[in-house]
Amino acid sequence: MALKGTAFVIMWHDIAAEADAEYNRWHTRQHMPERLDHPGFLRSRRGINRGLERQVYFTCYEGETPDSFVSPEYQRSLNNPTDWTRAVAPSFRNFLRMACTVLHTGGRGVGGGLVTSRFTLPAGRSEADAVACLGPVIAALEQHDLISAVHLAGARPGVSGGATSETALRPPMHEAPFDLVLFAETIGLPEAEAAAAAIAAAIAAAGFADQIVQPYAVAYTLERRDSR
Repeated sequence: MALKGTAFVIMWHDIAAEADAEYNRWHTRQHMPERLDHPGFLRSRRGINRGLERQVYFTCYEGETPDSFVSPEYQRSLNNPTDWTRAVAPSFRNFLRMACTVLHTGGRGVGGGLVTSRFTLPAGRSEADAVACLGPVIAALEQHDLISAVHLAGARPGVSGGATSETALRPPMHEAPFDLVLFAETIGLPEAEAAAAAIAAAIAAAGFADQIVQPYAVAYTLERRDSR
C-alpha cells in the first residue's frame, strides 16, 4: 500500500515571514530527523504552496499505528523541545494538527505534488457510511490521469490532543476541526492544482460539501531508514 503504517499525523500552517527561511532549515535538518527517530514513525513529507492565501505549509508523519503518536519517547520529545524548536515554534500561524487513522490507501511511490481535502460528516452520517459512500469516488480518482495515489483517513482528536511544552510555544490553535481527510498524490504542483477542482467536485457530489481543498508541492520527504 502507498502509505506506510495505519495512521498519520497531518498538519497545515503558515509561518511568520521573518522566520520562513529558518523554519525550512530547522524542519529539514533537525525536526523531521528528530521525529523519525521515534518508535513507530515511518515516513514524513513537507509540502509547500506559496500561492495559497493561507496555510502555505503541509506536513504528514506516517506511523505504524495511532499508538505511535502517544509513545513515551514521543511525549518526552514534545515536553523537552530543543533550543532550535523553542526559537521557531512561536512563528507558526493558522496551525492545525490532527492524528488520523487510515481508512483507505492506494497507489505506489511518493508523488511530487499532493491535494488535501478535509471535511466534516453531515448530520446523521457515520464514518463507516462515509467510507462506503466515498468508495466509488476514490476508485474514480485512482484512475484519474493526474493522480498517482489516493488515501482517506478519519480524524482522531483524542490521539492528537493534549497540552505539551511544545504546544505551549505555538500560538493557540483555532482552526476548524474536520472528520475526514482525502489525500491525493500527483507528479507535481501544476498537476495537483489541475486535479484539485475535480477532487472537490467529486467529494461534493458524494454529499460532502463542507471542504477545504489545498494543493501543494512536496518539498522534502524523509523515511525512517534515512533519518540518522
